[in-house]
Amino acid sequence: MDIDLACAWLRAAATAVEVNRDHLTRLDSAIGDADHGTNMHRGFTAVRHVLDGYRPATVGDVLVKAGNTLISRVGGAAGPLYGTALRTAGRDLTGARAAPAELAAALDAGLAAVRRLGSAQVGDKTMVDAFAPAVDALRASAEAGGDLASAA
Repeated sequence: MDIDLACAWLRAAATAVEVNRDHLTRLDSAIGDADHGTNMHRGFTAVRHVLDGYRPATVGDVLVKAGNTLISRVGGAAGPLYGTALRTAGRDLTGARAAPAELAAALDAGLAAVRRLGSAQVGDKTMVDAFAPAVDALRASAEAGGDLASAA
């Protein structure tokens, strides 16, 4: 992953949140206060805007900037959880490029931070249920010599 791909990855996430905002809100209305789609849209729209014109030196800078933005713009638990994952992962990525194994290790650190923050484990019906197997698959592919596309 290079800096441009990291930015594109976050812009794609912003687009996915925008497209699915109403669906996320409907899901949240069944168990929460029906604001998740709105909150995530506000946060990822802000991420998209802070990336415009931003000149990061490293892949990690991109993730840290996005994480800080989510923490400051997304209400409820989602902002701190997503933001912590990205900031923690970003701290480990100190180059202009990150090999698949480096990205997997950084995302694993982000996952560990989310687990600590939310006291969640696989099976608790949280974001960890999706995040952990994704990191495991990325790591396994990287260890087998896969490039980022095949690892992802």
